[in-house]
Amino acid sequence: MALTFPLLTRRRIAGANDIIRRDVMQMKFPLLVAASALAVSLAACGPENPASQASNSTEVAVDGNTTVVTEEVDSGVINFVEKATLSNMYEIEAAKIALERSKVQSVKDFAQAMLDAHTAASTELQPLASAALVTQPTQLDSAFTSQLDQLRNASVEDFDDNYIDQQTEAHENTLSLMKDFSANGKDAGLQAFATKMTPVVDAHLTQIRALDDSPADDVTKSPS
Repeated sequence: MALTFPLLTRRRIAGANDIIRRDVMQMKFPLLVAASALAVSLAACGPENPASQASNSTEVAVDGNTTVVTEEVDSGVINFVEKATLSNMYEIEAAKIALERSKVQSVKDFAQAMLDAHTAASTELQPLASAALVTQPTQLDSAFTSQLDQLRNASVEDFDDNYIDQQTEAHENTLSLMKDFSANGKDAGLQAFATKMTPVVDAHLTQIRALDDSPADDVTKSPS
């Protein structure tokens, strides 16, 4: 004989099931939110575009998922090539923007000097990087891209001040890079390059600081 539950019992079971389903959904929602937040966080903290990074040029693809390095390259050498290359790329593009946008002749003169100097430095660095078995980056990283966007979007009144500030910081960083590799670099050709460039970058830094101390960045500012 088939067993039957009283109506009240069936209603109690159905009510309990509703409570369980509601509790499960309440547990799932924060888990889904947390998972979504984690995915966004991981995406934001993801690596730079590979094209903005230097790499060991002896790395060879074995298949779709595996690569092997046929000859080790010191990580400090790769780091130096990456930073020096990105610095040259940024300086060249920033100079082009300054030549187009600046209304101050002394700033334009400095920008032209930077365009010439960093174009020459970039040309000199290329064979040295190849000889050191390092593939140079071909695109700017997000930090330098953001700085160029700031220059493009700056008002006429603020442009020269922004350009001078960026150039001061950039040359301070590059001077530190050159000095360090000149003293501690593991590749002779690149080390000689760093030694040669150190006084050049130092002179550029002196020039941009002089511009900063002059009224150059105040010429186009609106009177207060």
